[in-house]
Amino acid sequence: MYLVDVLVEHPVHSLDTTFTYLSNQEIPKGVRVAIQFNRQSIVGYVLKVTETILTKEELEERDGFKYRYLGKAIDEEPLLNDELMELGIFMSDITLSPRIACYQMMLPPSLKPKTQKAVGIKTQKVIYIVKEGQAKTDKQQAAYDYIKAHQPVVKKTCPYSSAVLDNLKKQGLIDIVDEEVLRTPEIGKNDKQVILTKRQQEVVEGILNEEPGISLIHGVTGSGKTEVYLALTKEMIKRNKTIIMLVPEISLTPMMVKQFKGRFGDDVAILHSRLSQGEKYDEYRRIQRGDVHIVIGARSAIFAPLDDIGLIIMDEEHDQSYKQDNNPRYHTLSIASWRAKRHQAQIVLGSATPRIESYARALKGVYHYYPMKQRINKKPLPHVDIVDMTQETRQGHYSLLSRLMINRIQETLDHGEQAIILLNKRGYASFVKCNDCQEIIKCPHCDVSLTYHKYNDQLVCHYCGFTSSMPHSCPECHGHDLKKIGYGTQKIEEELAKTFKNGKVIRFDFDTTRRKNDHLRLLESFANQEANILLGTQMIAKGLDFPNVTFVGVLMADLTLTLPDFRASERTFDLLTQVAGRSGRGDKAGTVVIQTFNPTHYAINDAASQDYEAFYAKEIEFRHDAIYPPFCHMVAVTVSSMNESEVKATSEKVKYYLERLDNIRMIGPGNIFKIQDIYRQRLLIKYIQSAPVYEALSALNNDYSRKKKGSLSLQFDFNPYTMI
Repeated sequence: MYLVDVLVEHPVHSLDTTFTYLSNQEIPKGVRVAIQFNRQSIVGYVLKVTETILTKEELEERDGFKYRYLGKAIDEEPLLNDELMELGIFMSDITLSPRIACYQMMLPPSLKPKTQKAVGIKTQKVIYIVKEGQAKTDKQQAAYDYIKAHQPVVKKTCPYSSAVLDNLKKQGLIDIVDEEVLRTPEIGKNDKQVILTKRQQEVVEGILNEEPGISLIHGVTGSGKTEVYLALTKEMIKRNKTIIMLVPEISLTPMMVKQFKGRFGDDVAILHSRLSQGEKYDEYRRIQRGDVHIVIGARSAIFAPLDDIGLIIMDEEHDQSYKQDNNPRYHTLSIASWRAKRHQAQIVLGSATPRIESYARALKGVYHYYPMKQRINKKPLPHVDIVDMTQETRQGHYSLLSRLMINRIQETLDHGEQAIILLNKRGYASFVKCNDCQEIIKCPHCDVSLTYHKYNDQLVCHYCGFTSSMPHSCPECHGHDLKKIGYGTQKIEEELAKTFKNGKVIRFDFDTTRRKNDHLRLLESFANQEANILLGTQMIAKGLDFPNVTFVGVLMADLTLTLPDFRASERTFDLLTQVAGRSGRGDKAGTVVIQTFNPTHYAINDAASQDYEAFYAKEIEFRHDAIYPPFCHMVAVTVSSMNESEVKATSEKVKYYLERLDNIRMIGPGNIFKIQDIYRQRLLIKYIQSAPVYEALSALNNDYSRKKKGSLSLQFDFNPYTMI
């Protein structure tokens, strides 16, 4: 008899504990099991197994309650190793999230605890010769000779019938077996060999000679950071270590995989959300079996079940997508640091525009610092012009594209070169407004305006996904004078097509890259020069390397500056610097035009001159004066409920409770807002000493999240990446 401690898959915080069941056979720790829980059939996750000599009746008499037996075990082998199970506890502690949510985060969807049926192993029938001999008929002999010449032969490709093959099998001459077929994502290969520059070699040797810790590679766009990653990876494989290579955007994954596959072939596995369920399942199992040394992917690849990790790389380390924005709200670097400490591994952060916090730590010596200030072969950075759009309108030019932008694009196309145009806003129009009553058409489930998409004549909420047809009249006053205000990538695509007769545009945004492999297909099409203008949102701002791109244009450069967020200037600087760096990466010089209504802002001017140090000096002064990271820690406490008045009352109680803490600053609670029919209100807390704040928040979590049983919830976001 075995006592089995099971963590149940249930959203209620009070159930974030183990429940003990009985089993007549030993169950491996880390597998999913079917259980009966409060008259429901649900899935549990085995955390501990203990053998006992007592009977069920003796256990019930001893413990004073009834025991139930487990249902069937869903998995044959543990899904998570001991390291990842410990990591789940660590994540739960630092994010104040249920353990089950942390374990779910680590697994592909087909293997999450709540899933009772996993994606199966894909097999195919393969034919082998098992004995030398003579077949009974000429046709059977011909089939036998064919198989012998081509073995192993996949049955469905064999030019002989099943009847002939079955006869050969009966004669003991061949065998037909089921073999697993790995659903490996299709990625092109690039076996280009590169000799490192002197500076690249210095960075590689410096990092390899460091004690395990965190190194920051601060390299301008085009300085060759990827080659440094490849060289470090090669050395780690020589040491029989494994490597996690992280990129922030799915769109960058194929580009990075091409580089790594070209050098390391099948020793590379891929993990990201755009793979099919079967591909994720097979890649995860390849990693779990130890078939690969290298895992490449977006944020969740940090949970890859690798042994003997020697190196974790976070490319574009400044990117906000490294922060998970729903439960558990972790930052990838905190998970990487935990795993690196366990394995005595190196962490390498790479960026042309490091996070302010990362650069500050590098200056203090907390991180090892490796600047790379020149492009490969000393290619010049692109020349950047800033266009004041206020002056454009004053001079009677009302186009979405400035006169300089139009001229530069036309020159680029006329020379047979390519252009990239950035507008960080999807859709055709920002919102629809009624001129009769001045109301803006909003999402019925969220406190945001709906965005108009022309290609399907629909209004779309970019928060919850709600869609509706473009109305003929105002929902409020029923007036018919509706006006589409603002513009997005669809509108600019239309404008480019009208303005440039020799232009062929590829639009690269969330709407055009929804399906599997859309990212790769569109980027390969542009790389093959099937189009000469790539128009997109921030997805195209980083990591892309097209030698024929000699012009980059930025529309509405100040869009991110208007956000009520202390990181607004940093995000603007990052975006402009990164996208400008896409120009002039080949043999031809590059130019950039930035359009803005705020041409004197330091984020825009310093991005134009690619001067990170100048930007940092101004930004760090602002952070110091206003007491923002890196001069404090922050946590956002969000109160959520479907009852608006309950949210307001609870927010005031939370504020009153937290005000008793010493040495903290509190902002809020802010305005109540609604997303997906749930009302939310947020408080922001700045603090230096973590322990008392964490203790107070843990108490709040216990009081509200456990006792209220879901009628009202508190969410905690430590060091949030958005203030909205």
